[in-house]
Amino acid sequence: MSLITLSKNENLDKVFNEDIIVFEDVQGSKIFVKWDGNNFIIKPKTLHGEAITIIDLATQKYYNKAINFFYGLDDRIKSLMPKKWYFVFEYFPDDQPANIKYDRIPKNNLILTGICKNKKFDYKIEELIEFSNLFGTDYLPVIFKGKLSEKQKEAIKYFLNTSQEDLEYVFGERNFAFFFYKLLNPLNDNSFLMNSEFQDNMEKIIIMVDGITQGFEILNPLYNRMSINNTTEFAEVYSLILLNFMDFCQLIELKDIPLKGVKRDLVYINLISSLFNMYMKDTIDDIKEFEISVPKFFNKDKFKINKELISNKLTKEYIEESDKIEYVFKVILGSFKSRRKKTIGILNDNSLNLLNKLVDDISEIIENHLNKLSDKQLRKSGLIDFDKYMDFKYDVDADSQVYPDIYKEFEAPSDDDKGKKKGIPSIKKDDLDNLS
Repeated sequence: MSLITLSKNENLDKVFNEDIIVFEDVQGSKIFVKWDGNNFIIKPKTLHGEAITIIDLATQKYYNKAINFFYGLDDRIKSLMPKKWYFVFEYFPDDQPANIKYDRIPKNNLILTGICKNKKFDYKIEELIEFSNLFGTDYLPVIFKGKLSEKQKEAIKYFLNTSQEDLEYVFGERNFAFFFYKLLNPLNDNSFLMNSEFQDNMEKIIIMVDGITQGFEILNPLYNRMSINNTTEFAEVYSLILLNFMDFCQLIELKDIPLKGVKRDLVYINLISSLFNMYMKDTIDDIKEFEISVPKFFNKDKFKINKELISNKLTKEYIEESDKIEYVFKVILGSFKSRRKKTIGILNDNSLNLLNKLVDDISEIIENHLNKLSDKQLRKSGLIDFDKYMDFKYDVDADSQVYPDIYKEFEAPSDDDKGKKKGIPSIKKDDLDNLS
């Protein structure tokens, strides 16, 4: 939903003369969730993006709680979820998933904020309450519902006409959240997800006019967005790790590496694990001496590798040696599952072409491996039998290769980045049995 910023001169009549609902803006990590009758399709950030895959889950623990929650829902609840709807949630892996730190996390780490029906978003509060009760989650916090009084209208006009410098004086030790909660819902002693105080860094409040799909927002001019320092340095280290690994792969005959698994994502993880083990055997001493600036965010458990989804014992032993080695594996595991359009760090156009060729080679090897397995199963079932028609020796050996994509850690998410992860399936329950 696009929001129009309310100003002192525009759109006031639409807000002042109609029934409205005012929501507190909450900052979690947005996910879009659909039950298709067999599996959950969960998309992060945008409805137009790709669904979370087993590879994504292996790369970090970030979405563990959400995945476990939805697959833990009983059949009765899933039967009441329309199969064409996406439910929009703010997901909280901890108390600070974005720019705002909260005192507590919502029920089951989720806040239901909207429902997408036939590509149109619906924010009816009654429906949000109904489905959040069904799921056992919180819903978008309502500050006010009804028509504004004359006193409330004058206070909002006063706020919109006051400069940022004067607001700092007017607020004093109070803040934006305190001002609007006390104006619109004076019985409240705290804002949402705060124990006994009002959020001192709320970005905005959201106003929905009854019967109008367009929403409005009142922004907090004193809001502070969390800054990420040393992005350039981390991007350079990230790209240097990729370059070193790609150089190593030029010396390897990918098709000679045995492949393991019958599902694309798991074959990919196993292949990358095998390549990583070979890479570490030759370079572990150099990596230990290499001055790698591991990003501070990687110190948080939610960004660590999901070791439960890594079946290779030797790979686990390597990544358990140090955070530095685990970070190198994280970069490699996430970088070769799909083609990239943009350069990053010290990766230039030539090295980007090399990366994409490696991605293509890995994808082709995995595809050949899966095709062989499929043909082998058909032969076993008697559906095809080449021996009846010709003297044809069909190679059913499981030696093939695959390759994934990683690049996301330092790229800002973009809606217009439409590079597709070809052939990657949705997460299935039996792939998640070891996920904790």
